[in-house]
Amino acid sequence: MKRRAFFAAVVLAMATATNTMAQDAYPSRPVTWVVPYAAGAPADIAFRKIAEGMTGPLGATIVVMNRPGAAATIGTTEVAKAKPDGYTILATLNDPLVSLVALMEPLPYDPAKDFTFVTKLTQSKAAMIAGPHIKARTLRELIDEAKAMPQGMAYGSFGVGSFPHIIMEALGRRTGAKFVNVNYRGSPQAIQELLSGQIGVTFGAAAAMQYIKEGKIKLIAQLGEDRGLLSDVPTFTESGFNDVLLTTPLWSGLVAPAGTPRAAIDKLVAAAKASLERKDVQDFLVAIAFERVGNSPEEFAAQWRKEYETVPAAIKSLGITAN
Repeated sequence: MKRRAFFAAVVLAMATATNTMAQDAYPSRPVTWVVPYAAGAPADIAFRKIAEGMTGPLGATIVVMNRPGAAATIGTTEVAKAKPDGYTILATLNDPLVSLVALMEPLPYDPAKDFTFVTKLTQSKAAMIAGPHIKARTLRELIDEAKAMPQGMAYGSFGVGSFPHIIMEALGRRTGAKFVNVNYRGSPQAIQELLSGQIGVTFGAAAAMQYIKEGKIKLIAQLGEDRGLLSDVPTFTESGFNDVLLTTPLWSGLVAPAGTPRAAIDKLVAAAKASLERKDVQDFLVAIAFERVGNSPEEFAAQWRKEYETVPAAIKSLGITAN
């Protein structure tokens, strides 16, 4: 019996040592980031820049793969079902983990059970922009202009549940103005339609900076409780709207499948923070009005939980639907 117990202890010790070595060796191959949005969107280019800065500190290449479609649920579902080994990570905005809970039931994943929160990378006030054919220069003027349009004002969103969809539908219900949703795969396409007059407003100031500087596109209002980097653009709150759907900032972050080892999570967080400290990364993010964050898994999870418990309820209370 003593010999059997001895050998059992040896086997356990070897298994523990092997597991520890495997964790210490992470990452031993490229890490894949699944981005559930189209290539070229502001969030996509920000993810790629941050990933580039993480390669050295992480000690591995990060491969960014775009999986857009179905309101970002295709890529999100792919990560939810991936092996929790730290090699498949979701790089996403709020939408598929917050607002879609109220709009797509049932979701093919459970945000509260299927993911481990890694770190919030950036935060943005997400500014509403208007095309050259729109006369309004303030949010109140834009609402009045929309009310005067018999068919309503068309706006560009990135699918059901995307933040432009939620914001414009909430604004319409609060004011009585009619806004008509037109879906696009990403902000670059929406901005071209904005310039041609096919839609009146959309979101994506980061991708429209050239046209904003040229005076072809106007900044109308931004999310958040303060102005942040867009210091000359009033917030929705300043314009008279303090609804949670109009004040919650847009964020981007890294999320892993539930059960991903903490050792892998910690290495990803450390590498992300190192990347966000680089001057070239900071300058890049400031240029597109993205504020860097880089918080802990616990802080990120707590912030997400607060939105998860308030935003879907607000969506339902306004009667916003997927139709």
